[in-house]
Amino acid sequence: MTTPVVAGVAVGGSLLVILSVLATADWLRLSSIRHLASEAAATAALAAAKSLGAANAAALAAAQAVVGGAEIVVTTERGEARPGPSGLVFTAGPGEVTRVTVSTTGRSLLGTPVGLGQRTITATAMAMRSGVAALTERTTAVPELPAVPAAIEARLFGSAGALTVGERAMLGQVVFRVADLVAALGRTLSTRDDGSDVNAAAVAVASFKPSELLSALAALYRGGARSSAEAAGIVDIIERLANAGTPDETALPFAGLISLGGSDADLALAAPLRPLEFIQAVMRARLAQGAVTLELKSPVTSIDSVALTLESEGTAAAVLIGGEDGVVGIPGIRISARFTIGGLAIAGAGTLELPLEAILSSGDARIRRIACGQVGAEVTVTGRPVRASVALAEATASPAGASDYVRLLTADGLTAWGKGRSSFADDPPVELVFRPGAGDTVASLRTPIDFSNRLERLAAEAQVLVSLEGRARDVMSEGGVRDEIARLIVGSVPSVDEVLSSVFATFGIVPGKMDVVAAGAACNSATLLGEVN
Repeated sequence: MTTPVVAGVAVGGSLLVILSVLATADWLRLSSIRHLASEAAATAALAAAKSLGAANAAALAAAQAVVGGAEIVVTTERGEARPGPSGLVFTAGPGEVTRVTVSTTGRSLLGTPVGLGQRTITATAMAMRSGVAALTERTTAVPELPAVPAAIEARLFGSAGALTVGERAMLGQVVFRVADLVAALGRTLSTRDDGSDVNAAAVAVASFKPSELLSALAALYRGGARSSAEAAGIVDIIERLANAGTPDETALPFAGLISLGGSDADLALAAPLRPLEFIQAVMRARLAQGAVTLELKSPVTSIDSVALTLESEGTAAAVLIGGEDGVVGIPGIRISARFTIGGLAIAGAGTLELPLEAILSSGDARIRRIACGQVGAEVTVTGRPVRASVALAEATASPAGASDYVRLLTADGLTAWGKGRSSFADDPPVELVFRPGAGDTVASLRTPIDFSNRLERLAAEAQVLVSLEGRARDVMSEGGVRDEIARLIVGSVPSVDEVLSSVFATFGIVPGKMDVVAAGAACNSATLLGEVN
């Protein structure tokens, strides 16, 4: 190889290395500028979305804080963003979406010799103002039969845990702030953790024994107990419940009672809660831990006794402070009951055993959207009230070929079986729109349900099979037995309704009803949207 050729190869190689170094430097520099511009656009979009009245100034200040002294041009637009083939498509005009475009320049070493030394780099981001809202599930439920709630409360809280009618009324007439309860439970957690500071976020994911929850509730009224007989009475009632439990009681997740999201300051958004409502939420959470059985003797006229088994499908927060898709509600509950009803005019049988199964479906209210506009927040909620069904049902053997029948009566040579079910059709979700301002905003998720009507329909439409053997055939007829059983079931409907409705009300439930309180919303944050086209 000649000397000129070798020199040419060496020069060409050196030039290639130099160009590669310059290209790499250009790529690194421009990539860094693009990343910085993208970060500035995202930060500016969030700032502009939260400052609707001064969006341009907020966006410029936020972007400049990111890029430092670099020269930039910031453009702010308002409009809507809708899904497109490869991302969100922005349309300028009226809307709740803020789009910010940040433009800057970058120097290209390779482009300088050919007049392309300055490159324009643009980054765009979209954001929408967001926040949290407070929802509270609220029902008005008063048990008709005092013996029913007293038995359930004693079973869940201990022998001293039953409330009187007057005590229940007292606990339903006063209120407390959710923020104060969270602070009291924070002190409980702090004691557990050897004095370390605890915030609302820690309380939100913690679990507490029922006695701890009730002790924290009682503490909220202890300060006023020195000057108020009412407050002193409330403290006495709640402390009695707190001390009535067993030492080995299982802790309850606080999220199953009150669901907390947002900042500590957002706790102030929640509607005031009644002590009775909180106690009912604790009861529902305890029921979710396991089935509860109890027996009542003569709870009402015409009912000799009733054996109850109560089960819950889970928990549902009674208070929510959170964002979209957050839910408050009432969990589904199943009640298996066996009523012993006297007054049966059939030879050899004076009572009828009526096995019933009542099922309450979940009632809930879910935040579908929190729109944060210039005039304030608008919270869209969808939900359903509690639905109900009732059936003749029991885990006993049935006659051959009739597995859905249950035994009602067995006497000398006589056996009677029954079948029947009555339920309400599920309604589509109800949509509610709240514009929380001054004071509570209350709306009702309600659909007409008359539970006694369901029982009457069950009684009227129940099918009864009768088997007569031996001497029983000589003293009665199948038709006569069916008529007498039907008469007794129909006549017992009001009493059965009182018992079951009192069970529902003890847990704060009225079939077909659920009120929702939206006490406030805070549009104190913003959310970045997807890729922009």
